[in-house]
Amino acid sequence: MIDTATVDRIFEAADIVSVVSDYVSLKRKGANYWGNCPFHDEKTPSFSVSPAKNIYKCFGCGKGGNAVNFIMGVENISYYEALLFLAKKFHIEVKEKELSHEEIQQQNEKESLMALTEWAQKHFTENLQTQEGQSVGMSYFMHRGFREDIIKRFQLGYALDKRDEYTVAAQQAGFKLEYLEKTGMTIVKENNYMIDRFHGRAIFPIHSISGRVIAFGGRAIKKDEVAKYQNSPESDIYHKSTVLYGLYFAKSAITKKKKCYIVEGYADVISMVQAGVENIVAPCGTALTTQQIQQLRRILPSVDAERSDDKNVTLLYDGDAAGMHAALKNGKMLLEEGLNVKVVVLPEPEDPDSFAQNHDSTEVAKYLEENEQDYIAFKINHYLAEAQKDPLKMSQLIEDIASTIEVIPDEVKRSIYISMSCKMLNVEERLLYSRVNSIYKKKQEEAKGPSRADVISKVQSVDVPPPEAFLPEEMQGNELVEPSQTEKDLMQVIVRFGNYPFSVVQPDGSTLTTSVAEYIQEDMDIDHLQFNTPIYQEMLNQYIERFKKDQLPSEQFFIRSSNPDFVSEASKLIMDSYPLSKIFDKNAKDTKIKIKQVSFDESERLPKIVPYVLCNFKYEWIEKLIAEKSQLLRQYKGDITTLMSEINQLNKAKAKCVKLLGERHIQPVSFNK
Repeated sequence: MIDTATVDRIFEAADIVSVVSDYVSLKRKGANYWGNCPFHDEKTPSFSVSPAKNIYKCFGCGKGGNAVNFIMGVENISYYEALLFLAKKFHIEVKEKELSHEEIQQQNEKESLMALTEWAQKHFTENLQTQEGQSVGMSYFMHRGFREDIIKRFQLGYALDKRDEYTVAAQQAGFKLEYLEKTGMTIVKENNYMIDRFHGRAIFPIHSISGRVIAFGGRAIKKDEVAKYQNSPESDIYHKSTVLYGLYFAKSAITKKKKCYIVEGYADVISMVQAGVENIVAPCGTALTTQQIQQLRRILPSVDAERSDDKNVTLLYDGDAAGMHAALKNGKMLLEEGLNVKVVVLPEPEDPDSFAQNHDSTEVAKYLEENEQDYIAFKINHYLAEAQKDPLKMSQLIEDIASTIEVIPDEVKRSIYISMSCKMLNVEERLLYSRVNSIYKKKQEEAKGPSRADVISKVQSVDVPPPEAFLPEEMQGNELVEPSQTEKDLMQVIVRFGNYPFSVVQPDGSTLTTSVAEYIQEDMDIDHLQFNTPIYQEMLNQYIERFKKDQLPSEQFFIRSSNPDFVSEASKLIMDSYPLSKIFDKNAKDTKIKIKQVSFDESERLPKIVPYVLCNFKYEWIEKLIAEKSQLLRQYKGDITTLMSEINQLNKAKAKCVKLLGERHIQPVSFNK
């Protein structure tokens, strides 16, 4: 456990902009920073970070929270792990005892897997200092031309050439065989025969975007090995289709230079970094995937939707057939994600690794600059010479270029590429425009799916159960409700001002001072009311529970909660902005006055805000009860006297609310300046 004082220090030190910037490229707009959300795929930034409130909110997918909440989501780790993660980042000492074997076993599986891979990296790196490590592992790296500082930077290592050396050492360190198997570094065969996956290989650790070791690549050193590379299999902490090798080391340079190079292998990345090209990454032993591109796009500087001049990617591949094929295939995928794509092809038989080793940094930089060409121009030039000899092949090339241009999200860029391509292909622009539009329309039609008539026809042909049948049994018959605006307003008061003092005049004329949250809760209890939204009611209950223990909740009570749902809801309420009601505008004379022209001390407004939002909340409840009882009245067959009396009482209460609220009661209230 981490003591409360240390947790508070972590929250105070964890600057949200600094934390998020490690994963998302942010640009300042007004008081907040904006970028592409790391929790869902988007091309237009809707992810907002507020340095003043130290929280984030995505207006696309709705996720929000604090720095701890963000790390939990993006790293997929526990609350406790996220605290330790941020403590390390912001140099806050957390005194923890060394875990015993039993305590290691009690950790949840994912934490254990992560602890194991990080221990394994240190183990493999330390192996380089052994006699075998020096004579075999280090000699191999030196033969490849890797400097010692680069070996240290990328945490390279060596697995001793003994069948189960790693497995035995890991078990002696307290790690369960179950987790050794799940990371894929130990292979268990019949009769409990265990083999180290990487024995006798040079080790390339694979890091997450935050720098944690999550997997490994093992390069064969012996000439008689069948497989040149062995890679960690998929696990709960490693999904190779989402990870880019070297991204952790490259992200700062990528952001600074507004550009990223993509190569094919681990050694390509390391050698190019050694040659001065630091903004470079590679897929992890697989073809480039859409998920990897989307992760890269979030790192590249975020710009306005109509501009994308900061999102540049250059494919750097061998000049052989395999390299050309990869460039042609991957370029289109990158274009589709809104990136600017260029290609550099190296002279045969060079690859990025050998080219960097055979040239100094100045020569490498010069070659990259002078030989970089636009992807679509590269594609046309690659096929044009042969296509010009055959009308059929020329037609196929035009079709290919049209389908490539069509995937570009930006309309202006599409238009420019059409003009450029027509000049290179010597065809009329109207022809290519027509083909691009035709492909686009066809894709749109396919995306729509079957027509409504087709759907109705299919529904009528089968016995369709009612919608409730698809709900879990415990939810059948219950109405699923989203929080209403009046609930949001009331909950926002509790989240932002719950611990503020609030004075109430008693019947005898005396004044009783309580807190805003206690006043709201007591007032709701009098009328036997509660939030329709369960999470809101749970938040209020926990807030009041803290008061009952004589512990005054801080203003950050919900934002610093260990309950991620509380943090998310509180962030939404704080970040969301609603139209300002003129009922609290003391200075407004013009009904069209803008919000930003009015400045209030929010604490002074609480005596009016709190009764107003409570009354608005009650009005909504009363209307709901009147509707329910009126429905009963229409169906009731007995004595309706009691029911009519209840409806009359509710109508009287409604009239009181209307009198207090006035005509403006239908407007939502804003508590944001």
